[in-house]
Amino acid sequence: MKTRTLTRWHSRIGILVCAWILLLACTGLVLQHGHRLGLDKPLLTGAFWYSLADLPQPSVSGAEAQGLYQVDNRLLSRHGHLAMLDGGVQGLVVGEESMLVSDLGQLWLLTLEGELVDSTPLEGFVLAGTSAAGLPLLKGREGHLWQLDWWLEAQPQPTEVRLAQEPLQFIETSLPGEIEDSHSGVSVERLVLALHSGRIFGALGEWLMSAVALMAIGIACTGFVIWGRRR
Repeated sequence: MKTRTLTRWHSRIGILVCAWILLLACTGLVLQHGHRLGLDKPLLTGAFWYSLADLPQPSVSGAEAQGLYQVDNRLLSRHGHLAMLDGGVQGLVVGEESMLVSDLGQLWLLTLEGELVDSTPLEGFVLAGTSAAGLPLLKGREGHLWQLDWWLEAQPQPTEVRLAQEPLQFIETSLPGEIEDSHSGVSVERLVLALHSGRIFGALGEWLMSAVALMAIGIACTGFVIWGRRR
């Protein structure tokens, strides 16, 4: 190929590559200093931002009357983050002064206002519900019932009382505005990273970035050839 033709193609492709390099440089600078600018915090919670970042929206369930919510695998109340859940909330029982929430292996004691007081491993038990007297009951592996006190001050005791009420279950809902979830949302840094890689435009964006990268390689190679011929 003649040097003049090579130079012409070098210049034309260079214009496209310059725009791409400018985008990479700007987004790269933002990513480099994103934590200093506070851009790594998940602040954007709308469905549009999750779609743009190609992330699933967190699933939310709860017991609205008690002000307790599960967001993905986190237990929340208006007092903030309470616990990380194993397998999700399995049940909730409410007493006169406290509440008990369980997942697959842990039991949490909460005040009626949703403040965490204590927790204990279930160790083979599941939260069964409450007795007619209003005391919490656990069910063992053999199906026998064990009685608890509301403040977890004594060990579970086997009992012959019958189950009067099963535990409440969390139902699908939305998180109220007064409850803050600092772990949910999309960060600006995540969006900039998606723009930096081209993934913000889906598969087409990735292929476009790959094509421009090949152009950049071509620019570098033709630049060396042109420089060599002129010498």
